[in-house]
Amino acid sequence: MSRPFSKYGPLSWVLASTVAGSLSMYILAFTLPWFVLQATGSAGRAGLIVFAQLVPLLLARLFMGPVVDRVGLRKVAVTGSLIETVSVGTMALLAATDRITYPVLVGLVAVLGAASGAGVLAKSFLAPSAARYVGLTESRGISMNATAMTVGQVAGPLIGAVLAAVNAAVGMGIVAVLCFTSSMIIVRLPSGMEPGAQQQKQEGYWKSLTGGVLYFGRDKLLVRMYVTLALLGLLMSPMSGVVLPLWAKQSGSGPEIIGVLTAIAACAGLVGSLVAIHVTEKVRPSLVLMVGYLLCMPQLLVMALGVPLWGVVAVWVVAGFAGAFLPPVTERITYHYPAPEFRSRVRSLGSSVVYLGNAVGNLVVGLAVDRFGLTAPLLGAAVVYVGVLFWFLSKPDVRRLTPDIRTPDIRTAEEPKGGGR
Repeated sequence: MSRPFSKYGPLSWVLASTVAGSLSMYILAFTLPWFVLQATGSAGRAGLIVFAQLVPLLLARLFMGPVVDRVGLRKVAVTGSLIETVSVGTMALLAATDRITYPVLVGLVAVLGAASGAGVLAKSFLAPSAARYVGLTESRGISMNATAMTVGQVAGPLIGAVLAAVNAAVGMGIVAVLCFTSSMIIVRLPSGMEPGAQQQKQEGYWKSLTGGVLYFGRDKLLVRMYVTLALLGLLMSPMSGVVLPLWAKQSGSGPEIIGVLTAIAACAGLVGSLVAIHVTEKVRPSLVLMVGYLLCMPQLLVMALGVPLWGVVAVWVVAGFAGAFLPPVTERITYHYPAPEFRSRVRSLGSSVVYLGNAVGNLVVGLAVDRFGLTAPLLGAAVVYVGVLFWFLSKPDVRRLTPDIRTPDIRTAEEPKGGGR
């Protein structure tokens, strides 16, 4: 009754590539800062390493949309992964032989950030393309890809924490192997799986980029969507890098509790993502977003109010489970809602806004916490969080969205949609 497994091969390979990429990202997030701290003893230099990776990533996300359209998903994804492999592999080799210097490390991290920004942008479109190729809906491919990302989120921090403590250079080497594995998986995907490079408009790069910016600016729903994600990210992204470490220190729980909370939330998220595959295809996006984001918000409150440890753990479990419902919905909106020929450019522009919000959030919340402590800034963040969420959900075009997000799957052919709505 079911299809042979081989018919689902392209989608299976894409999901395997996503797991490898997600693992590499989370392992490196632990091993690289720890290596810098051990080598330099400077938290400021560790922060600069993160900044050196983030800026090229932002720029790549911002400007790579037209390139992805013209060159194609697989070529950009494979090239990005191979550059990541060389960059991280060089870090591992130099670190293992004790020949790495801080300026060289900053340069390699900048190259890694640029390659990651371009590669991840292209990879984000492979899962819906593969799902369509094997006869499933693109929405199902997006949901399954979100689950694959969660697998990496569960295992990556645990592996990264162990490798950081044992040997950071070995951790970097493993990341290089995972990046290379991800690229080789993508290479074996069938050439007819992805949409062809856009040929309907043979226009120059800057004209193509400008067209994407104008299209993006005309679509009020997409603008509000990405602005909302940026603002919520600004408020929540400092949780792991600023809020949790300070809370752990003040509560006397120690750094181990951070790893425990991360692992617990990730495990709950894995369960939630499996449930979300089916639920998000039947429930209106506005309802999923409202419930999911509201159940994540208490993380700010328990940090601010000094809730006992058992209460913090309970909130992290709920937030991990509820948060898993959000990526399938936001990914489907940003994939299905734009006209097909503008998808890459819209996502590149919008995601750069979101990354900027995350970067600014760490800076702003960190300064606020230094000046006022945890309680007042986090209570204020919770109020703003709820206000931003309901501002977005109150818009009629958001409430009108159906579970299929006007998906092209229900059409006989994907005809371009108008620029504004």
